[in-house]
Amino acid sequence: MSSPTGSKPPVSTVQADLERSLRAVHQEKLRAAAAIEAAGQILREWDTASDESLYSGAMEMILGIYPHELDGRFEAWVSLIHPDDRGNYRREIQRVLKDGGPFEIEYRGRKRSGKYTLLLERGYFTSLGDEVRPVLSSMISDVSELRELESRVRNAQRVEAFSQLTGGVAHDFNNMLSVVIGYAQILQEELAESDERRSFLDEIEKAAFRASSLANQLLAFNKPPAVRKSTLQLGELLTEVTKMLKRLLGEQIELAIVPDPDLWPVMADRSQIEQVFINLAVGAREVMPNGGRVEISVSNEALDAVRKTSAGDVPPGSYVLIRLLLLPESGKMKTKGLEKIRSVTTAMKVLEQNGGHLIGGGQESGRMVLEVLLPGMVDRADGGMRELPLRAKSGARILLVEDDSAMRQFARTVLRRLGHHVVDAADGAHALELLEAEGGPGPDLLVTDVVMPRMGGAELAKKLKQSRPGLAVLFLSGYPDQRSVLGQFDGDAAFLKKPFEIGELISEVGNLLPG
Repeated sequence: MSSPTGSKPPVSTVQADLERSLRAVHQEKLRAAAAIEAAGQILREWDTASDESLYSGAMEMILGIYPHELDGRFEAWVSLIHPDDRGNYRREIQRVLKDGGPFEIEYRGRKRSGKYTLLLERGYFTSLGDEVRPVLSSMISDVSELRELESRVRNAQRVEAFSQLTGGVAHDFNNMLSVVIGYAQILQEELAESDERRSFLDEIEKAAFRASSLANQLLAFNKPPAVRKSTLQLGELLTEVTKMLKRLLGEQIELAIVPDPDLWPVMADRSQIEQVFINLAVGAREVMPNGGRVEISVSNEALDAVRKTSAGDVPPGSYVLIRLLLLPESGKMKTKGLEKIRSVTTAMKVLEQNGGHLIGGGQESGRMVLEVLLPGMVDRADGGMRELPLRAKSGARILLVEDDSAMRQFARTVLRRLGHHVVDAADGAHALELLEAEGGPGPDLLVTDVVMPRMGGAELAKKLKQSRPGLAVLFLSGYPDQRSVLGQFDGDAAFLKKPFEIGELISEVGNLLPG
């Protein structure tokens, strides 16, 4: 029998509806707690009137503490905050209690293990009525990994910025060194062989090339250095780096260098070969901690047959042999072989890039021998330091584009001394303006820096080749990795890295404009 209209529902029905509502609320609360925990956050609700707090979410995952283990009082949570951060936290809470509005604060929180992690708390105070004190509701997350990642990104950005800065400084430095080397070589050609001032110019030139080696190390700060080979006399190189090697070996290790006279020249990257000897000195110091003596001898070595070594076969040929003899003070070395030390393995890789070989001679009777073989240039046994430049016939029309005024003036001087007609500009856009105003048949050769304001060398070359497909191009740059610009051009194009010798510039021009 149904209830009369307007009568109250049975108690059982009301109770069932209430239970369903409570179950729905409970399920909703569980879902919210699960979502908060899955998000890796702690939900904190602090009743300022009763000084009681409720915690839910990822508290165990973040701090290793179960919510029921923590006293609900405000000071119980504050006790988990690092002592240096508690003052700021209290001041922020008091400020928001007074002024209202949301708040956000980072602080270090102590985990069950006793270690601290970085926490970010965002929250706000809500009031349940005029006579009820506010309730704090906040979400707390662990941001230690995020801040560490941000720090790494910032450090990477600083490194990149520093790399760009040092690269720019090295590029400008190489421009200046090209000018120093170039004018020194011009003066050398004009002085008689007997003039003592030639020796002064020789020292200026050597110092400039050593400075260039330092500049190249700056350029290699964030990128592996490109191999730039030139003719070297190893006896002279070792003599120049003796002081540096002695400092690396330390006071306990004596160094003796004995190069044979009339050594064959070698073709290698000077800065890299210097680095090889530095690495070998570091390795020698590591295996002789109690001091001793290092003897370095340099001689010509002709191999008539393949030499078998643990590092690989050395083909027959003419080599310059650098032999390192290590004699420890105590007669004993560390059991780790010299050829297995990281600095020595690095030296081996650098030598391979220069066509050389590093051979470990083993250890016997408290002595260790290490040998370096670099291919010798027997046909250059006279010891000459420069190739005879290939000169183009005079009278060629050359467009010279270089943003560094001193470098531009030096290159213009060299090219005009060869009898060429030279038009020079400070950048690509200026060069196009000059050509348009000049008219005529245009240049036979474009000599251009790669990186310039307004318009760089590659873009300029492409524009000029549209109307002059056979135009020869010589790119100049202090950045070795910009040699890749040649891949954009087919045919007559070459690359010359700054600083360069006059002979190199003359040879490249001669190759591109054969007589």
